[in-house]
Amino acid sequence: MDDALSWLQASRLSDIASLQRLRQTGKLITTVSELVHQLQRERGASNLWICSEGRLYGEQRLASEQDVTRCQRDFCEALPQADAQPGYSRFCNLIAAALQALAGLPALRQQITQQQIAHAQAVAAFNTIIRSLLNLVFEAADTASHPDITRALIALFSFMQGKELAGQERALGAAGFAAGQFSAEQRSGMVALIEAQEQSFLTFQQFADEAVLQHWQPLAQASREIERLRRIACTDGRREDSGALHWFSLLSQRIDQMKLLEDQLSATLMSRCREAIALARHQAAEPLQVAQPGCNFTLYVSGADWLPAESGALNSDGLAPQLGRSLLSLIAEQSQRLQHQASELATLRTTLEERKLLDQAKNWLMQQHGLSEEQAWQRLRKSAMDQNKRLPEIAQAIVTVAATMKKSL
Repeated sequence: MDDALSWLQASRLSDIASLQRLRQTGKLITTVSELVHQLQRERGASNLWICSEGRLYGEQRLASEQDVTRCQRDFCEALPQADAQPGYSRFCNLIAAALQALAGLPALRQQITQQQIAHAQAVAAFNTIIRSLLNLVFEAADTASHPDITRALIALFSFMQGKELAGQERALGAAGFAAGQFSAEQRSGMVALIEAQEQSFLTFQQFADEAVLQHWQPLAQASREIERLRRIACTDGRREDSGALHWFSLLSQRIDQMKLLEDQLSATLMSRCREAIALARHQAAEPLQVAQPGCNFTLYVSGADWLPAESGALNSDGLAPQLGRSLLSLIAEQSQRLQHQASELATLRTTLEERKLLDQAKNWLMQQHGLSEEQAWQRLRKSAMDQNKRLPEIAQAIVTVAATMKKSL
């Protein structure tokens, strides 16, 4: 009986350890949020500087470099120790990839300063760095074992993804307005980015709490002026001499407002972690007591194929001497709680798996056909519309084809 109590207590303490690790990851994600935002600013300033041949946003570009350096230092300080831990391999690998991507910043900045890189290539390089950081947020959501925290992470990741797409739209639009015209590729890219934003923000709305959604409502629709400029960009309409700066200013204001909401989502995440840890500690502190001998109890276990065929239950007489109602009730309560969590997590995992499929399909299209991220997304959307299927179904088909081709090589 004492052994059973020990293992039940170990289960509770394991919950606490898992939640503490999630809280540590949450702190890291908060620094990722700030670093990504500053990288988005540097990307925007660098893009305008290149497009204007060094005439615009020179001071802002240098200031944003300093902000990124500061946030990069905070990110590195928030990293966990590089220790081997069970189930931590993929997250460690993604941290390594993010650090490697960030290590390429000095060389990228030098190319920009010397104007040895085209604006599209510079933007693509920043996109890659930012994507490596967003992967950490997605992985945290994918591996979280607490439903409320997983929900908060999905809301945060989806919102950060939408905000990043808005940043890419800002860069692409600024380049087109600065050039005085949008190429067919740029126009289709703008359409794809706008559609992808809407998809990300829809997912965010599914998982965000009511308080956050109330703050989102004023931002959900772009302003009339942004929509007007979008129509110009997407339809090759009339240009304006001040279009690039005007567009950049409007989009920057909207993205900065999004960052305030992103901070609120980060705060919600940390609050959920603290609440879950406090509850788990309270439960762990409760005494584990068993009833007096002679109080037999039967616990029916659904789907327990490890029990004898003639019995679908655990009986207190057959477990151990004096193992009575209280202990089995505790085990049943713990099992029900874990089963409820597993059910919630399964639902949340579906959303994450669909996101994985979309990313895998998009990456394969980019590698196989030399497409940009916007072009790959647009091809996915077009295939879904042409075949009247959901995006995840199209993505699954592409991933299956990619796997088949890989095996045949």
